[in-house]
Amino acid sequence: MSFTDLPDNCLWKIFENVNGVIDLIQFSKVCSRWSDLIRLRFNRVKYCIENKVDYIDENSLWINHNTNWNDYNLFELFPNLKIIDIAVLLETASLLDIVRNNPRIKGLIAVWDYIDDDYILTNIEMIAAACEFDYEAVFYNGPNLSSLKILELGTSYFVEQFTGFHFMDFCPSLESAFFQCWAEDIYVNESIKNYNLRDLVIDNIHSGSFLWPLLKKLVSKFPNLHHLAIRNFDKLDDSKFHLDELIKLLPKLKLLDLRRFEKVTHKSADFLSKYCVKKNRSIVIYYDCENEPAEWPKLVNTRETICYGFDFMKHCFYKKFSSLPNLIDE
Repeated sequence: MSFTDLPDNCLWKIFENVNGVIDLIQFSKVCSRWSDLIRLRFNRVKYCIENKVDYIDENSLWINHNTNWNDYNLFELFPNLKIIDIAVLLETASLLDIVRNNPRIKGLIAVWDYIDDDYILTNIEMIAAACEFDYEAVFYNGPNLSSLKILELGTSYFVEQFTGFHFMDFCPSLESAFFQCWAEDIYVNESIKNYNLRDLVIDNIHSGSFLWPLLKKLVSKFPNLHHLAIRNFDKLDDSKFHLDELIKLLPKLKLLDLRRFEKVTHKSADFLSKYCVKKNRSIVIYYDCENEPAEWPKLVNTRETICYGFDFMKHCFYKKFSSLPNLIDE
């Protein structure tokens, strides 16, 4: 039996198992029947992302920037592209032309130097860009970012004073936050509360001032916090952590992640267990111990460039800062 004799559902199944994007493009030129079947797959592609190998999966096109794409109109072949990594496409067209001619594009993974024309961002809703933001003794004085739901901030070098938590005070609708910093001092204004924050990760904070008094000021800003992670820190132990005060400050706390918090042990876990029985509360605690239960979630080291589904707990909470996704597509 030849390919032409196969029913459409068999051909479609064959094309679904071909991952070479160049191969599929060539197959689509064989005849209108093949083109129609392959187009069904191309229409599902929403993301164009840089990769070492050119291939296509369920909803993403992964392409090598060294491949010559001048002979292919990717935006015609993949009409529903929503997020693009512009580094792989700038050889074929300017960013201005790409965005202006393809209004369906809502997200960019970019190098900030390429984004120099404000008007090209009219339809853009998401941007992930490599840029330097100076936290050192610089206090934000712009407008409130009232629509911001997720904030992730980190320093790549040591600073004298980290002001990222001050910036957070201008995000009244913030629901989830992830911080990492190396600083001599950390600025916290405990008088400004955020009643919407549910998830907070403080990962790998290197600061001589980040002891219980500062931690107390920080968590008191978020009285409705549900999930708190403080990881990779060795300045506090069971006796200095003041777990009893912490959980009183956070009456809605459900999960406390202290893994890689080297000096917090089973003593804190035992205290929390007795407290929950006495107060009829349910709080899960994760910490480093010799016999860690297998069902406990692990810190995720793998990194996805784009995650699907607006779920901070699923895509961000348990990861390292370096493993966070560039964008989350709601």
